[in-house]
Amino acid sequence: MRVLVTGANGFIGQHIVRCLEKQACRINMLIRNNIDYNISNRVDIFKGDIFDNEKLRKAVNEVDAVFHLVAKTHDFSNIDNAKDYFKINVEGTRNLLDACVKSNIKHFIYFSSVKAMVEECKHTLDETYDCTPTTLYGKTKLMAERLVIEYGNKHGFKTTILRLPLVYGPGNKGNIYKMIEAIDNGRFVMLGNGSNKRSMVYVGNVADAGIAIIDRKVADTKVYVITDGVDYTVKDLYKLIAKGLSKKPLPFYVPMGIAKMLAIAGDIASRITGKSLPFNSDVLGKLTNSFLFSSHRIQEDIGFKPKHNLYNTIDETIKWYKNVSHVGRR
Repeated sequence: MRVLVTGANGFIGQHIVRCLEKQACRINMLIRNNIDYNISNRVDIFKGDIFDNEKLRKAVNEVDAVFHLVAKTHDFSNIDNAKDYFKINVEGTRNLLDACVKSNIKHFIYFSSVKAMVEECKHTLDETYDCTPTTLYGKTKLMAERLVIEYGNKHGFKTTILRLPLVYGPGNKGNIYKMIEAIDNGRFVMLGNGSNKRSMVYVGNVADAGIAIIDRKVADTKVYVITDGVDYTVKDLYKLIAKGLSKKPLPFYVPMGIAKMLAIAGDIASRITGKSLPFNSDVLGKLTNSFLFSSHRIQEDIGFKPKHNLYNTIDETIKWYKNVSHVGRR
């Protein structure tokens, strides 16, 4: 089987390429910059982007499946960036789909986000939830999802959407990396008692799920949320990371009453200055609310069960963090 991976130089893309290599697949990589990791002779590189029609034509030639990961992910609010969200997440996906139609692919797998569903929730959500995204990122990811399914129905190839919560693992300098760094440097203090829960997914589970659904008829036109199958409290996460770093968690936390007063002060200061401050009510909510999703559908449909979770991968992630931070200090 030959698989095209767009965004193959990114955090998730690199892990997917390595997993596909282990499955003895042939891989086409569409990348904009030089790769910075080792690849086998089973990989063919196409340097370009999703608007380079000539490169796309070559990259999708004789491909069986497409893993589409390219996206604009950071949430900014000005008009120019709003145009970028639509251009990359929607029109870029459309351009790739047009190329796929001409190459007669069998399966198009689109990597989306739970932010296409909602920005916050009080209860555990699954794929039946009526999506109400509020950010530019979430809205354009949902538009791209619908476009993918529309193309598949019209042109006769399988389509599957994978919605991801926070993805963690070696290679990602996102929220978990920042938390590890803060705990390592003694700068992390919990807001509230840390009982709020979050759904997350290890990057290896994402790669495994993508490979597990390739050319599966039951997965056609389906949307799947992918998680570790375990929900983590912030307190659990704090303890795990501290233990992996051989640190002791601080014996206190900031009570919610005080945290809310600080957040309100941030709100007032933002209104006076016209600038968004690092800490306000919105930030407090994201740090202390629960954000939970169910991934039962993919288990029911194809029997997929995640092999990894925070408990059996945190040491690997911390080891990578130490190597990166050591290099940064040299």
